[in-house]
Amino acid sequence: MRVKWNNPRAANTICAMFAFLRGTVARKATGTIELDVNGVGYLLHVPDSVHRRAAIGIETTLLTYCHIREDAFQIFGFLREEEKALFTSLLSISGVGPKVALTVLSGMSVQDFGRAVLENDVTAFTRISGIGKKGAQRIILEMKTKLGQDAELSAILGEKEEASADSDDVIAALCALGCTLGEAKRAAAAARKSVGDTAPVEELVKAALRSMAKV
Repeated sequence: MRVKWNNPRAANTICAMFAFLRGTVARKATGTIELDVNGVGYLLHVPDSVHRRAAIGIETTLLTYCHIREDAFQIFGFLREEEKALFTSLLSISGVGPKVALTVLSGMSVQDFGRAVLENDVTAFTRISGIGKKGAQRIILEMKTKLGQDAELSAILGEKEEASADSDDVIAALCALGCTLGEAKRAAAAARKSVGDTAPVEELVKAALRSMAKV
């Protein structure tokens, strides 16, 4: 039976309910895994990197994004915040839907994506199935515009030189506390947006940790 989602507000409310799912991998198929969460099976569409790491019978936690159309309700799963952030950013680009966005994430890492955008590497995108030259150019153009407007996305994709662990005291401190470089970049960007670029390093680190605790 197909359910039609005619109420956008209700659909968005349902989407907001799913931040992550933690459960045991029950089955795997091409591009999807089935996660057993306390006896309820959830079908998640995942990029190749997640599919490879998900082992049947092993508990895992996946960050989720819900995509609702009039006749479909799909859940997408990611292991890292930067993967989910890039996926949602891609969805805002004209002509890019969930299938294409997932294919991009399956075809290149977040770091490779950022490099390709910053270096205008059209070929890197056209190697991915389903993306032609015009589509690649549109992705690069629109992502560059977003980088100029979204500090968090810029940090994830490594647009600024100061976003490296070696040259940014806030990121270095977060990495020393056990964060991955990607997590540290994202949290540092959120902290600077919250308390300002000129705040002391100690205050920025505290703000960054608070932002991570909210996830």
